[in-house]
Amino acid sequence: MNFKGLRVGIIFIAALLSFVLFFAGQSLYRRYFVLDPLLREVGAIEGVEGVQVLPAEEGKIFAFQVAGGKDLAKVYGEIDGKLRKRLGKEAYAIILKDYRNKDLEEVYHRVHYAVYEAIARGNFMYLAEKVEEEARTYGIKDYRVTVDSERVYLQFEQDGFYLYEVVSRERKPERGRLEVD
Repeated sequence: MNFKGLRVGIIFIAALLSFVLFFAGQSLYRRYFVLDPLLREVGAIEGVEGVQVLPAEEGKIFAFQVAGGKDLAKVYGEIDGKLRKRLGKEAYAIILKDYRNKDLEEVYHRVHYAVYEAIARGNFMYLAEKVEEEARTYGIKDYRVTVDSERVYLQFEQDGFYLYEVVSRERKPERGRLEVD
């Protein structure tokens, strides 16, 4: 079909092909020059045993398998720092996969109220005492509570099992961060 001497069909096909190539090229670029190098970089952090990218409606969700016996605050801080640097303002969330059992989950359940109270009131000494008390009740000798300006980190280890929890001190998600339960 011609319109004023132009072949509309060929123009339409060329435009469609251009759009397809543009979006395919952009997708390939993000995969091979952004995401894959990022996964290699965060996967090389000491304590990270594996990383997956999970589908999300907006942004990306990174699921990390973190080894037991590591300093959670340090490992998490390195992970978050590398993600922030590479992804900029793109939204993302971090999920930690641990190896928990019922006792560790019960201890966390018993202290999680104290975590949120400490965040609201700033009484982190009470939180440390509560964690120590509950850990002792369940016979957990390896535990740690770490607080920085952004988060509270809890880790419990017992008989080869370990539980890691990171709770944001912000009431709303950080800029560029997705909120995931």
